[in-house]
Amino acid sequence: MKSLSDMPLENVTRVKALLFDLDGTFVSSGFIGSKAYKGLENLHKSGIKTIAVTGRPAGWCDLMARWWPINAVVGENGAFVYSKIGSEVLRQTFHDMDLLSDYQKKLNILFGKLLKKHPYLKLASDQSFRHWDLAVDIAEEATVSREVAIDIVKFCEAEGAKAAISNIHVNIWFGDYNKENMALNVLDNYGLTKEDCMYIGDSPNDSPMFGCFPLSVGVSSVLNYRDIMENLPTYITDSDGANGFIELVDLIFSTK
Repeated sequence: MKSLSDMPLENVTRVKALLFDLDGTFVSSGFIGSKAYKGLENLHKSGIKTIAVTGRPAGWCDLMARWWPINAVVGENGAFVYSKIGSEVLRQTFHDMDLLSDYQKKLNILFGKLLKKHPYLKLASDQSFRHWDLAVDIAEEATVSREVAIDIVKFCEAEGAKAAISNIHVNIWFGDYNKENMALNVLDNYGLTKEDCMYIGDSPNDSPMFGCFPLSVGVSSVLNYRDIMENLPTYITDSDGANGFIELVDLIFSTK
């Protein structure tokens, strides 16, 4: 990983879209700071596409798509994308919505099996707003060791599910999708390629995005996970969390 300051300015000037993670990247300590939000708003107004890519739930993403200064939000680790066109929110899902009830039953059965192994696990407080995944709380309102988080992933994969570790949750789902695939679909809708874009994130569930985007950036806390990540970002900020996001935004505007 190279320092963000080492990124060639010609690479920065060609960026037409910024894709960004939320928790631990845009949001720090459970709080959206005014400077980070203003930076996002300024990017959006400048004509750069702004696309949130998160593990957060459908209910939250619906609000983001409608009210935030973003063009689209990929939620639940790639289960769907919500885009705003004029006053209308367009919703594209990987799975057919008619399958939702049976799909959720399948997830609940899997969680029941997981509880037999780790009976103290709790679902995230935002679980009731989710459609397509389970979020096991490991660091938001609960404390679960990294070793157990890794074991959760292995257990779920053995059961035919997918799982990914973020800085606060282990997200679990069924289906051959991830942040990367849905994000590329969004870019294709805008006539953009991954070479036109930049991604910034912070944790293992961002690994597919780091591997996909040549201009990938990690905030400094990504170093905490480098031993369990398949793909690391190309560049790293000096600062962590929202301050790292602001660092990147300042770099982008320094070329304008």
